[in-house]
Amino acid sequence: MRNLLEMIYEHQLLRSKERNLDIPLDDGERVRLLGLRRLLQGEVPDTRQRELARVRMALAVQFTRPGGFEAGEIRNVSGGGFMILARKPQEVGTRIIVRIEDARTGTEYVFPCVVRWRSSRGPGRMGLELDGVPNRSELFEEASGVWSRSLSFGAQRSDPMVA
Repeated sequence: MRNLLEMIYEHQLLRSKERNLDIPLDDGERVRLLGLRRLLQGEVPDTRQRELARVRMALAVQFTRPGGFEAGEIRNVSGGGFMILARKPQEVGTRIIVRIEDARTGTEYVFPCVVRWRSSRGPGRMGLELDGVPNRSELFEEASGVWSRSLSFGAQRSDPMVA
């Protein structure tokens, strides 16, 4: 899972550098972006509307919603976004932040997204498109095992929380 999230993170970071921050990519970054795009396309590109392959997985996430936060579960990922099961899918066009925690490696990924579709019946599902500069950080200091940040959204504590 980490390798896939790392590739999606780096791909979106490089795309956002050009698109959102107006910072031109150097030759090495441009080659890396093209290589990541090829990897995320997979062996056989989806011939429908998708240009990046989907990978099915079940992964707990948190995301923002008006007035708070909600938990959900990613059911598939691609280099362009996620499909999330949620109790109350957000309205199409809503901008949200998705937080993915990889407890195995102690890494947190935060992806800005836009809701592109939502289910009208059946289980609550929404399709999200990555939209903006992502963030990746470590959840704890490896040497001490002390958490360096809270596991919840909101104001960050200035002192580490001891487990």
